[in-house]
Amino acid sequence: QGRLHWEGRLNDIIKTGGANVSPLEIDAIVRELPGVKMTQTVGVPDDLLGEKVVTCIVPHEEAGLSEDGIRAGARAKLASYKVPRRVLFITEEEIQTTGSAKIKTAQLRDLAQERLQADFGPTSRKLQ
Repeated sequence: QGRLHWEGRLNDIIKTGGANVSPLEIDAIVRELPGVKMTQTVGVPDDLLGEKVVTCIVPHEEAGLSEDGIRAGARAKLASYKVPRRVLFITEEEIQTTGSAKIKTAQLRDLAQERLQADFGPTSRKLQ
């Protein structure tokens, strides 16, 4: 009898401040904003909220995107609790993909958490 060890979440719903948020819904809105080449939203552990909604974006070259601009675009179409708390700009080289070209969410979540801790210090617990 073999054993299967599952890494990652079976359910990608982000639980933030008592609400359930679909990263797919956020990505569908953000993907339509001008200058966005790729987007993936993840939940990063947060001591206050449970998880913080963080959207990672690969911008088109010369796009001139800003975190405030992305949040404003999302705010126009999403409920306030679904608007990303943070927007991080990354490069395609920083994204790891599976054999079927899907983004490795756990790796991206770790990258987002590292970036946030570098900006603000270790205020959140590490996702185990």
